[in-house]
Amino acid sequence: MRYFRRFALGLLLTAAAALHAQTPTLTLQADPDLLPAVEALIAAYEAPVEIVNADADLIATRDAALLPSGRLAPHFLPDAFLVLADSTASAATDFAAFAVSPDGQQALIDVGLLPDRVTITDQRGNVLEIPQPVRRVITPYSLATYLVYGVDAEDRLVAGGYLGARTPIGAERMTAIDPRFPVLSSYVMNQREINIEEVANLDPDVIFASARTAWLDTVAELNIPVVLFQGESPELLIEAMRIVGQIFGPNAQAQAEAWIAYYEDVVARVTAQTEALAEAERPSVLVVGEEALRVVSGEMYQTHLVAAAGGRSVSAALTGGWNDVNLEQIVLWNPDVIVIVPYGRVTPQDLLNSPEWQAVAAVQAGQVYKMPSWVAPWDTPVPDSVLGVIWMAQTLFPGQVDLDCAAEMTRFFAAFYQHEIDPADAAAVCQAGR
Repeated sequence: MRYFRRFALGLLLTAAAALHAQTPTLTLQADPDLLPAVEALIAAYEAPVEIVNADADLIATRDAALLPSGRLAPHFLPDAFLVLADSTASAATDFAAFAVSPDGQQALIDVGLLPDRVTITDQRGNVLEIPQPVRRVITPYSLATYLVYGVDAEDRLVAGGYLGARTPIGAERMTAIDPRFPVLSSYVMNQREINIEEVANLDPDVIFASARTAWLDTVAELNIPVVLFQGESPELLIEAMRIVGQIFGPNAQAQAEAWIAYYEDVVARVTAQTEALAEAERPSVLVVGEEALRVVSGEMYQTHLVAAAGGRSVSAALTGGWNDVNLEQIVLWNPDVIVIVPYGRVTPQDLLNSPEWQAVAAVQAGQVYKMPSWVAPWDTPVPDSVLGVIWMAQTLFPGQVDLDCAAEMTRFFAAFYQHEIDPADAAAVCQAGR
C-alpha cells in the first residue's frame, strides 16, 4: 500500500511538472524605474511572468511614443502603461487586466506606489475621502452608470440604473455590452427611491447619486461615501468624468482623459467648420422631450449640445428643467429644425402629419428628427453624448461637417465600452432619426 501511494504521488508530480513545462511563461520588459511596480504585480499574480530585456509579450513603459494607435493602453500607474505585442494573446491580456484591477491596485498600494485613499470634491461641493481600491460601486443615478463604463470600471459595478436600456432593444444591446446587465439592473434604485436593505446587502464601497436625490438622509446611516453628480453642461460632464476616473485609479483616470480629449476634439472640429456663420445664419433648433409640448430650457445639457453642434436653441431663454409650453409659443419661435429626444413618445411623423403643426417652419420643410441612441440617450450628459454632437452637427449641416456618425459610433464603442458594433448597425442607427 505504501509503495502504491509513493507510485501514485510520483505520477502526479510527473504530470504536474509536464503540465508546468507546457505552460508558456509570459515575458515582460520594463523601464528600469518601473521594475519595483512590475515586480510587485508579478508577485501578486497567479501565473508565471519572466522579466526580459527584449522581444517581450508586454512592455511596461512611460514612453508615449509606444502608445498603441487607436487603442487605450492599460495604465497601472498614473503615467505608466502596458503595451501588448499581440493584443489577442490571452496571457498578455490577462496580466494587463490584472494590473489595472482592484487586486493589481492593491499590490501597488501595498508597496507604496499608489495611495490607499483619494480625496475628491463632488459636484455638490462635498469633500470625500474614498479608500482604495474601490471594488464595489452602485449607481442609482443612471447617468453615473455610463460614466463608470466610460472609464472602463464596469467590473466594479454591483448594481445600477440604466436610462435608455429600459426597452427590449435597449436591454438587448446593453446585455451584449455587459452580460451582467439583467442582474445589475434588477434592483430598486433611482433618484426617488432605494431599498436600503438591498444597499446594505450589496455592501458597496461607494455610491454614485444625483445631487437631486431624495433618499440621501436614509442612506447616510450606512456610512458609505455617496458621491453626488450634476451634469447639465459640458464642463460639468468633463468634471464628472475626472471625478470618476480619480475614484477608480490610474487606468480609469487615463480612460477619462482620453474621453475628454476626444470630446473636446469633436467639438473643436465642428466649431472650426461652423464658426464663420453669423448668429442669424445658424439653424434655429427646438428640442422636445417625452411629449411634443415639453421643451428644454437654457439650463439643460441639450441646449449646450445644440450650441456645440453649431445651432441655436429657440428655448434657450427658459429656465429650470423641462418646460411645458403651448403650440402658439412654438409657432412664435418658428424653429428651422425640431429634434425629439431618444426617449420621446412622439415621433417625427406625428408632427409632420399634424395639421396644427403645419404653421411651424421645421414641419413645413420636413426638418423634424428623432435623435438616435444605442444604450444611453445621446442627448443626456453621459460619455455617449459626444455622438449626439456628431449626429446633431450632421443633421444641421448635411454634407458640410466632416464627421461621420456611423464611423465615430463604432470607434467610440470600441474605445470606451470595449464593444464592437457592426458598421451596418451603426449606419442604420445614425440614419434612423432622419
